[in-house]
Amino acid sequence: MILRRITKHVTDQNWFAVFIDFLIVVVGVFIGIQVANWNDARVEAEREQEVLVAILDDLKSDLANIESTSAMTKINIDTSNYLLEQAGFETLDIISLPVANYNLERKLEITAPDPISEDQKNQLWKLVTVHYYPIQSNTAFSSLIAAGDLKIISNQSLISKLQSYTQNWYSLQESNTTTYKRFRDRTIFVAQEFGLSPFSNIPENELIAMIQNNPKLKAVISTLLEYTVLHKSQFTETKKLTMVLIDQVEKEIK
Repeated sequence: MILRRITKHVTDQNWFAVFIDFLIVVVGVFIGIQVANWNDARVEAEREQEVLVAILDDLKSDLANIESTSAMTKINIDTSNYLLEQAGFETLDIISLPVANYNLERKLEITAPDPISEDQKNQLWKLVTVHYYPIQSNTAFSSLIAAGDLKIISNQSLISKLQSYTQNWYSLQESNTTTYKRFRDRTIFVAQEFGLSPFSNIPENELIAMIQNNPKLKAVISTLLEYTVLHKSQFTETKKLTMVLIDQVEKEIK
């Protein structure tokens, strides 16, 4: 209809009417484009919010895993020190690293131990050797990377922090595989020479006598204890990073 009207106005040489019709067409196209852009922006904003909620869920899962692991490492540390003390050996209260690490203090102090309950005293070996090694919950962010869709997150600073956070977890999991698990496995292997398995129940006095009479058993307990302190300190730093990110992502969610 608008084309027919423009044609008639051109035939009639009514140039003012032609200008008005042309202006109506231009404005209509402009409004149509703007509406489409606004709709696209709204869809992207909704998608960003969905992604941020999914990332927040992953971060909260990480935090829960870290807290569980930290609690387990404290049990490992307290039990190892308890056994060393009961066997008449020196306990560990601080570790001094040769140099400061980028994410660890040079001196790592051990917090005051929790008491060992009577129910735990026949399970002391299990409490020394059973360790947790959590894996990062990273489905939401890794999916964005795999799809090449990081631009969905508008806050570039947040993207950088999520990338650094993921790298921190990668380093932690590498440490688990190459260091901490190996010392745990070595401890279990040595203990098998004395008839001990990770979930075996053995009276406290018998276990203490084994440690007193076998320097090799005492040595693996002490070594595993030292590296468990390092392990726990890494989780402490990772927990701080997780809590900072949770706070920032929550602020981005509207």
